[in-house]
Amino acid sequence: MNPKTVVIWLLALITFLSGAIVQYFHQRHALPPPIALASVPISAFLTFLWYRLDADQRSYRRTYLLNVCVAGIVLIALPYYFFRSRGAKGGFVATSVFILLLLGSFPVSLAGQICAFLATRSWHLI
Repeated sequence: MNPKTVVIWLLALITFLSGAIVQYFHQRHALPPPIALASVPISAFLTFLWYRLDADQRSYRRTYLLNVCVAGIVLIALPYYFFRSRGAKGGFVATSVFILLLLGSFPVSLAGQICAFLATRSWHLI
């Protein structure tokens, strides 16, 4: 499996687990657990890792400023990188896929929440 694909699957797993953990603790506590907040820097790191693997694969020279922007303001930096590294047509396609992946993260998180809800509900029935 391609390393970039593995990183995308890890992002999906983190999103799913974050949704499940938030749901599990939401039933018991008012505040979200610290582990759910940890998913933000983990996701930022995995996104940066994907960007780095992609840039290396394309022999794209990364700049310090773009590295910082990808780690901090992903919604602006990744589309900029896509257009710079792939041209107009490839940048549009890559940005469209990026938006679809972002929109897809909501149902993945919801699936984690539903699984946690059903699991805790079934445990109470035993």
